Amino acid sequence: MKLNDRNGIPYPAKMKFRSWIVVGPPGCGKSYLIRQIGGYPGEVGIDIAQDKWWTVEPLAHRPRELHFAFPFNGRSDALPVYDECWKGLLDFPELDFQRICLPKKKKFVLAPDWRARFVFDFILPPADWLFDNRKQRHDSGDQRLVDVGLTPQWVSWQVQVHWHTAWFFHQAGLQVMLRPFNTARPYSFPVLAKALKKKDVAAEQCVHPGMNWSKVRFAKLWFAQSAPDNLGFPAIGDPAERTRS
Repeated sequence: MKLNDRNGIPYPAKMKFRSWIVVGPPGCGKSYLIRQIGGYPGEVGIDIAQDKWWTVEPLAHRPRELHFAFPFNGRSDALPVYDECWKGLLDFPELDFQRICLPKKKKFVLAPDWRARFVFDFILPPADWLFDNRKQRHDSGDQRLVDVGLTPQWVSWQVQVHWHTAWFFHQAGLQVMLRPFNTARPYSFPVLAKALKKKDVAAEQCVHPGMNWSKVRFAKLWFAQSAPDNLGFPAIGDPAERTRS
């Protein structure tokens, strides 16, 4: 995948700049990325269980960051992963994929091609790193509501929900890219699949933003430490090979 760079943020050379939508769990660095590339300021919440959510007016202004409200099993309303109702839980619900609404394929020449209009950039750091980073932020005095009552289990679930959403979007035909950290290089699922099949293996270590993300071995480490075991991604291989460090 050939990459361009915009103020320190790599992105696919073939991607249209105005198609850029940045998503990910709280604290992953969405706002920083948007500021660096000169995108639209301010967070926008989108209920992806709502019909035609992709046509709402704020999405006409891109690049920008989104917070998704997700449909979950056992919950009538779509909710963001940082909602207070999750505080203190040890057992978190799974996504209700059947309630997620997505744009269909373009059928007519003059019809808008909604699938081609957006590229969803998922920032998906390892949950352990993200929890430590958010806890340090909170303890430093930069206290935000999304960090109150934070637990490692809650953060892990938040990351997993976004991984599952990214894979679901990709399978449905939407344009998706994934990156370990907000300044790391992005991967498409096909490129990541090729990286995971290579034999280049790094010594066990915790991944961090300063790594050389052009190296295949670091991509494999990131996937092992960040992606959920039940993702269903065909290049995962034997779960025993994906033990987290």
